[in-house]
Amino acid sequence: MIHILGNIERWTCEYRKCDAKCCTPGIQLTIADIKRIAALGYSLDDFLEFDDAAQAFRIKGRDDRCFFLGEKLECTIREDSPLVCRLLPFKITEVSYSDEPIMRLIPVVDCPGEGKGKKMDRKKIEKDASILLHENQKLIRDLKKKGKKGVIQEL
Repeated sequence: MIHILGNIERWTCEYRKCDAKCCTPGIQLTIADIKRIAALGYSLDDFLEFDDAAQAFRIKGRDDRCFFLGEKLECTIREDSPLVCRLLPFKITEVSYSDEPIMRLIPVVDCPGEGKGKKMDRKKIEKDASILLHENQKLIRDLKKKGKKGVIQEL
């Protein structure tokens, strides 16, 4: 179940106005994200790291920014961006896995793109968040069953 805590009617990414503050190292990746990015020609060693504490795959940083942030602050993999990035202008505030997994999203604070651009498609945000929630749940199961090396070998 996805709970969007806050209403944003319109939004566009104005990354130059905020110095691409959402493009930080450590952005969480799903297995599907990793495969999609690797298919672009990137080696896993280039962009991928494993967070042992959170049991999650993340994007490496480069100069304290996301590995895929270009020199002009543009996302170099925009069309193939990770699910977490597709949730913008919302960020994950809480995830719980119980009988029914739950994810809560809140608006990014002080985003210069809020109120501008296209009308927000809440159904698309909810769909992407649901996919992320279920892919993460599957990853947790796979990590317990196969371990990190086993999951990476399948990539």
